[in-house]
Amino acid sequence: MIALPGSGTLMKDGRRIMRLTRPAELRFLLRRDPVGAQAAAQPAIPLADEAAVEDFFESLAWGGSIYGWRFFDDPSLTSDWPTEPSLRISVRADGGAHSFYWFNECGVETDGETEGFCIEGAVTFDDLAVLDADERKIPIETFIADDVRQWDALYARDERLSVEAQRESQVGAPKWRAWAVGRQSAIGPM
Repeated sequence: MIALPGSGTLMKDGRRIMRLTRPAELRFLLRRDPVGAQAAAQPAIPLADEAAVEDFFESLAWGGSIYGWRFFDDPSLTSDWPTEPSLRISVRADGGAHSFYWFNECGVETDGETEGFCIEGAVTFDDLAVLDADERKIPIETFIADDVRQWDALYARDERLSVEAQRESQVGAPKWRAWAVGRQSAIGPM
């Protein structure tokens, strides 16, 4: 998630872990995202299992961070999904009290050609804890405030979020995935 501290420069390690407790169901939807077309009009690409999801992420040449403004408890976020997504994993029979939706625009390079994809996910679960990359708990109110502050600063054209400031903050910063390094900023490709 994108987060901006109350003051000072961008964090070197702004990664966050959202630990969703007691998951009930996980759904993934992988679709091509061709230039000039809507990913929502593309058919689902089947994924055999969780390993296939990880293999897809490992094949990426670039991808963005999770961003947006609506993630939780909003069934309309998957209303354009086909009846059968790319993969559905049932963890337990009784449903979760909450839902979380995410998406990532990404791409694969083959023989110098880039193909765009959109991978989306939805999980139902009972509760949530937020931790930093060192697994220290972050109050949910702080997590939300940092994200709201980031979007407010982006719209206000805060200099801390210029492409140059984002590049500088990411030099040597740890990433979850190798392809994430220096490829995408909050305001577009770098």
